[in-house]
Amino acid sequence: MGAVVDFLFAKPIFSAKQMAGNLGMPFKTARQYIEKLVQAGILREITGNARNQIYRADEVFGVLDSLQE
Repeated sequence: MGAVVDFLFAKPIFSAKQMAGNLGMPFKTARQYIEKLVQAGILREITGNARNQIYRADEVFGVLDSLQE
């Protein structure tokens, strides 16, 4: 899970395909991580599409914004 957290900070807006490719995991595994993170409120889907969805890690942006204040 540590690699997933590092990925979110490195690329807070991404697709499941990007996560899978960057972390060297199967697409299905990436989707499972994403679903858990969406359910936890850490990620949200921002396209509204059924396919080719893009996710945003709002919490990461919140942390980065607080560092700029």
